[in-house]
Amino acid sequence: MTTTAAPATKKRRDRGETRQRLLDSALGVFARNGYERATVDEIVREAGFSKGAFYVHFESKDDLFWEMLQERIEKQQELFRQAIDVSQSVEENEKRVLQVVFGANDDPLGPAVFLEFSAHGMRNPKVQERLSEMYGRWHAFVSETLTAGREMGLVRDDIDISLLASAITAIMEGGMIQSHLAPEHLRLNRRMDDFARLLSELITRR
Repeated sequence: MTTTAAPATKKRRDRGETRQRLLDSALGVFARNGYERATVDEIVREAGFSKGAFYVHFESKDDLFWEMLQERIEKQQELFRQAIDVSQSVEENEKRVLQVVFGANDDPLGPAVFLEFSAHGMRNPKVQERLSEMYGRWHAFVSETLTAGREMGLVRDDIDISLLASAITAIMEGGMIQSHLAPEHLRLNRRMDDFARLLSELITRR
């Protein structure tokens, strides 16, 4: 029984490793060339595989990109969950969340590539639909977090949670982009304590 199962287990592991190598290779290619100029040929060449191996795992470049994006969204949401400490103040928790947000700037698949893909989505209804689904998941995650804070008496109850979640998401995304484009002395990641205090004033129950 063990002898029979071992080859199947190894095969699944090999497939998983191939898939991950393709994802890792694509990350470098997307970061270097941007989404539009990245090609499947270059991705498989850097990964050391054939195009056949690519299409065993992914239907297209779009499919691979969504896999990468979804993987990073799940990891970032888990980092947010780990960062939040209910024993701390809203301001301290905002600071912890901002550390995760601005830490994402070190990811090669950062704001520049994401914005390029967003622009692609604006021209492609199918991609736009998937981006909309992604935003919906983020909104649900932020709403869930704010609702939990409200139930604990920390988050203000005079504003709609959905609206607050949308505003906070927009502020966070804008902050990520601003921390790349603005002059150094204006970048919000340089004033994290003040930024956290400002956000806590927006959120905290009065």
